Parts: sequence; C-alpha cells; structure tokens
Amino acid sequence: MSYFPYRDLEKAIRAALRSVYQDVTVLASANDAEAIRKADVAYVFKPEITTASSSPSPFTWPPTKFTAEVACTVTDASGTPVTQVKAVGQGAAEFDEFKSDFSLSARRAAADMAQKLVEEVRKNDKLR
Repeated sequence: MSYFPYRDLEKAIRAALRSVYQDVTVLASANDAEAIRKADVAYVFKPEITTASSSPSPFTWPPTKFTAEVACTVTDASGTPVTQVKAVGQGAAEFDEFKSDFSLSARRAAADMAQKLVEEVRKNDKLR
C-alpha cells in the first residue's frame, strides 16, 4: 500500500479552512508574493504533515489504526509569522470494516484531523 500524505490530505485541510474562512486559495508556493498579492491573501497556512499507522496483529494488513497530524505555520501576506496551529486525527477500522476498503482508517483519521484543525483555527485569537 502506498499513499501520498500531502496530496491525500490536501482536500481535508482545504475543506477545514473553507469552513472557517470565506475564501481559500491554494498556492503553488507559500513564498510566491505575486500570487499572494493577486489572491488578496490575509493568511498563508504552510502545512507539515506526519502520518503513522499500526495494527495490533502482525498478520493484519492494512493497518487498523492510523494517525494524521498537520502542523501549520501561519504567516501574514508579507511573510511575517503570525502563529502556529496543530491538529492530530486518529482513525481506526477493524478487519470486517476494511476488508473491502483498505483506506478506511486513514480516511477516518483525515476527517478527525480536519475537524480538530477547524477547532484550533477558530479558537486562535490571532486568526480572526
């Protein structure tokens, strides 16, 4: 099994930010001043993603437990650091659930991470 954390979690992160902010723009680079200016960006979220998977049995594949963590460095439009936000999502699936859906625990972790990211952004006074 292979996965690409940044590509696979981008949609969940974008949806989380869209539930907080009216407009969300995906940038090719957090350092592209021209694109930031053209999009009239207020905050730039630069994510770092970490994932982990496990199973209590050496004979169970795919993993029954999955963790997805996103830590975002947030800057203003000029690149000045504003704050950092972090969210860790957990997902689990038993064999009977995922035998026809190998990515179930990962999807559950992504959904949990996204919901927690929304909560972290909303409670951060610097991001209002």
